[in-house]
Amino acid sequence: MGWFSNLFGRKSLSDVVKNSNVSDVPKVTKTTTTTTSTTTTTNYKKGMVNATTLNAREKASTSSKVLYKIKKNTLVTVLKTEGEWYKISTEAGEAYCMAQYITLVQVVEKVSVNANVLNVRSFYSTDSTILGKVYKGNVLVVLSKHRGWYGVDFNGKKGFVSAEYVTFLSDSTSSKTSGNKTKKSDSNTSNTTSRTFFNSRKDLEKVALAPKKLLSDEGQDKFGKVAVKTWNNYGNLISVISKELGIDVEIALAVICVESGGSGFSSDGKMIIRFENHVFYTYYGSKSDDNKKIFDEHFTFNTKSRRDGHKYRKNKSDEWITSHNGQKTEWESLEIARKIDDTKALYSISMGAPQVMGFNYKSIGYNSVNEMFNAFSKDIRYHIMALFDFCNAKSTRIQYLLTGDFLSFAKEYNGLTAPEAYEKRLQTYYDIYKKLL
Repeated sequence: MGWFSNLFGRKSLSDVVKNSNVSDVPKVTKTTTTTTSTTTTTNYKKGMVNATTLNAREKASTSSKVLYKIKKNTLVTVLKTEGEWYKISTEAGEAYCMAQYITLVQVVEKVSVNANVLNVRSFYSTDSTILGKVYKGNVLVVLSKHRGWYGVDFNGKKGFVSAEYVTFLSDSTSSKTSGNKTKKSDSNTSNTTSRTFFNSRKDLEKVALAPKKLLSDEGQDKFGKVAVKTWNNYGNLISVISKELGIDVEIALAVICVESGGSGFSSDGKMIIRFENHVFYTYYGSKSDDNKKIFDEHFTFNTKSRRDGHKYRKNKSDEWITSHNGQKTEWESLEIARKIDDTKALYSISMGAPQVMGFNYKSIGYNSVNEMFNAFSKDIRYHIMALFDFCNAKSTRIQYLLTGDFLSFAKEYNGLTAPEAYEKRLQTYYDIYKKLL
């Protein structure tokens, strides 16, 4: 598994794509400030990006590093004005943009806290740091939205609260505060949410895999042909889920291309897999002396560099066969291991288009690794959903996707083995998709 090249290292576009439709910045009536005993909200405004592509920079300067890029008609939160620049907030974080390319709009969204005590977190995940607490009746200004979470103003900073425990208020709703008398020393269970996995979503079962607009691979090199094939086969479903998570579809497509060349199945109809000898040793061979003896009869690897030196054999008297020499060797290795311990063997393979390891079955919404294996073997749709479920299982993975930090994501998704090489390959496909789409 793995992916990503650092978007921050790419050559910057101009602050706005040439010939962008730039509107004048209108005056906006200030909104009412709401103050509670636990939070202080600011006179934030909403703005709509009016340029085709807008750079969000680290500082209020065109020479400053580009943190991420914003597409036309994206709604952002304007935190403050600094000369000709706005400090803005989006799901990808806070940044600076040139004010002339953001049209202010009169939108102020608020939520009221329903839980007696609700955690405010540093990111939209229950794994993230708790910044503080808000209480029943407190009103919070919404800065951004994410599936199941709201980014809110918390003491002048951005925090995140679970959408399950707040109620959306209209602009005309009066702000109400609860004061110290309503505070209770409840446990933090009010911020524990159950996660919905994409592979269990009935609505996604009806979404077409292929997009209506297909691309031509005429004139493309080998990388371009893989990119076109991947888009034409799965581009619609990948686009739908990417949009829901706020991720650039080009990034998600690049991952699939790097992981499996855009394919989930071989020409013989079998799912693409990779059997990892060292993982099978961890889950089976290392558990007892007897297990190790059986393992050593059939598998070997370099103990100093565990990903290297993989070989296998069916019988103790047979010659060793070098692993990872095509899908035939992967499946032969797996079948030998399954006869030894079926579950641990399936733990030890990366599966399908996203190449998610079997031992991750719980984190992507399956009750067992066999259930995951059977679903992947049946339909490529489950491969696509698994990519997003795996990324959504850990807040940092999504965060790296949102900000386009390819290198950090590569380390998180694929481990520390040659992340720079992975980054380069992701960059290649990302750049191709930016031109194609």
